[in-house]
Amino acid sequence: MVSLTLSDLSGAADPGDPADPAWAGVPAVTVPLAPVPVDAQPNAYIRASWADRPYGRTPTADVAAATVGDRLLLRLSWEGSGEAPGEFPDACGALFPGGQGPALPATMGSAEEPVTLWQWRDRTEAQQQAQPAARHLVARGPGVFRPAAGGGELSAAALRTGGRWAVVLSGPRDVLGDDARVAVAVWDGPSDERAGIGAVSAEWAAVVR
Repeated sequence: MVSLTLSDLSGAADPGDPADPAWAGVPAVTVPLAPVPVDAQPNAYIRASWADRPYGRTPTADVAAATVGDRLLLRLSWEGSGEAPGEFPDACGALFPGGQGPALPATMGSAEEPVTLWQWRDRTEAQQQAQPAARHLVARGPGVFRPAAGGGELSAAALRTGGRWAVVLSGPRDVLGDDARVAVAVWDGPSDERAGIGAVSAEWAAVVR
């Protein structure tokens, strides 16, 4: 199992900024990603539409974890496909098990074992007026996402350098609970990835406090 060691960034100038120099001192791990299984998709139309189409095109993401007081910050970085933006935005997310959670994060939870999802999407300022870039969700399967109660405490900041994204997600530290694990998901917008069509960690990463 991959392990993430929490660093304390209380002294950083702006730890919510993915370009803050303090992140250079936070150990990052490379997390392998794989397509969300097509047979786990929530309806027959999606399963048929994507049965012969490649998706989950992002093979890995680099992840670093830190705290500032009662806040948990996760810095996710990955290489985009380099294709022109289309109808759907690039996006990423961090998943946290509820209770013991599912054995693996590959299906993004289930109706019986939902997981918490912190999600960021690349949105223009005008788009953010209608729906924010950062969303605190409950996931009950691929693409079965609903707003979490009290989900207004999540924030995100993103930076793109060349074809590489860096995103910092920041939210309540207590999302880790007693079972301190996290998984990562990435959606490549130019490939029409969205909802349950994307790449996700093959296994949970342990968060070492």
